[in-house]
Amino acid sequence: MANDNATYDVFIAYDRRDSETAKGVAEVLRSYNLAVFVDTQQQSPGVNLEDAIWQAMAESRALVIVLPEDVGSAWLAFELGAAKAWNKPIYAVSASTTHRNLPAALRDVSIIPPTRTNEIALSVVSSADPLTEAEIKHLGDAYVATGLSLDQLLMQPQQLAKVVKQFNKKSGRKMAGEQVMWHMLRLRKQGKLPTLDKRNTARQ
Repeated sequence: MANDNATYDVFIAYDRRDSETAKGVAEVLRSYNLAVFVDTQQQSPGVNLEDAIWQAMAESRALVIVLPEDVGSAWLAFELGAAKAWNKPIYAVSASTTHRNLPAALRDVSIIPPTRTNEIALSVVSSADPLTEAEIKHLGDAYVATGLSLDQLLMQPQQLAKVVKQFNKKSGRKMAGEQVMWHMLRLRKQGKLPTLDKRNTARQ
């Protein structure tokens, strides 16, 4: 079982009919030492399924869609909507060369065959450059300025955007929202994320 407190590098969304393809994609990604959320049954007993999926989606740095034949599926629209809201990189994998009714959110996304999954892995790995001590301080300052807990920021993309803007301005980086959130989650696990003033969080 996976640790329900874990953070993930990649969230794989797929139809159950494509489970074998999804598992193959996950194996390639894991061979690059990436943490992958691929199976909704992998969380610990007693953890709410919807909460586990939502948390894994929020914490992941990238979304990989294994495209089904019916690309208009409701679950696909949900996953894409969440990924777009958090500015996450989206990758699409499919063995098919043609798809009908492709969602607008996927029209600017390259669709690659499963045999080229390593390209996705290399792209995700390259986006994970560690923060310097100065950058950690800039990120901590931007986080504290919101007065919101990290869990609240996960649910408020507009507030997260403010953190991203301030951090990028101070650090000179050009990170997207999902990259900044991923770093904050890692810092929290390491005990390096500043503690918010209790008076500020009490007013939320």
